[in-house]
Amino acid sequence: MRQVTPLGLFGSISGQSHFSRNAEEIKALSGHMPLHERPRVAEYLRAAPVIIALMGHTEDVVDQKFSVMGGSALHSDGTYYWRRDTAEYVETYGTRLPSAFMEHGARTDWHAPSLTDEEIMDIDDFFMSLRTQG
Repeated sequence: MRQVTPLGLFGSISGQSHFSRNAEEIKALSGHMPLHERPRVAEYLRAAPVIIALMGHTEDVVDQKFSVMGGSALHSDGTYYWRRDTAEYVETYGTRLPSAFMEHGARTDWHAPSLTDEEIMDIDDFFMSLRTQG
């Protein structure tokens, strides 16, 4: 089982109604990522493999500027995990992400790694263990 770290507020394994409770915290993180960094970071977030695909769509909890099909699906780069709609918050609002993640992404020049099927299954096992614990 491969443990991965939640990407701050965006590592929430929850439905949209629960995630929407973070609106004020997300709003407070807005505007902290420079414009020139947003596209590369957002592309990295989108390019990382989907570990758990979830149906439905999410809506922007800050100012209703976007919605995302499968927005609560979980992506991972093998170190961190996040919701699918994280990329839209980064692009739209310049939402600050944890500094350790930003350093991690910069070390890879913002190229999301490919994960093997075995690595994906190991991360999925980690998520399943969280579910049975909580």
